[in-house]
Amino acid sequence: MAAEEVLQGADHYKSEIERLTRELSETTHEKIQAAEYGLVVLEEKLTLKQQYDELEAEYDGLKQELEQLKEVNELCYRLGSVSRRVEKIIFSVRRIKLFFRKTY
Repeated sequence: MAAEEVLQGADHYKSEIERLTRELSETTHEKIQAAEYGLVVLEEKLTLKQQYDELEAEYDGLKQELEQLKEVNELCYRLGSVSRRVEKIIFSVRRIKLFFRKTY
């Protein structure tokens, strides 16, 4: 009986080793898949970061361009105001010239 018990014990340990080997293999495979997925996520994150940086740079450029356009718009408004004043002055000068021509 002792030999039979040793054989049963050996079979038991052999089965346990096979089970643990399968579990280790499955766990290793799952860890490899998780690592691969993590790399995909990391690559996507880097791509998104690069796109974000590019968009932020474009935004800053557009913001600066908008500020310049606001300044140009303000200058155009002032120029229009000055232009209207000059037109009024020219009109007044012409009226004065006409008045003096008629008078003398």
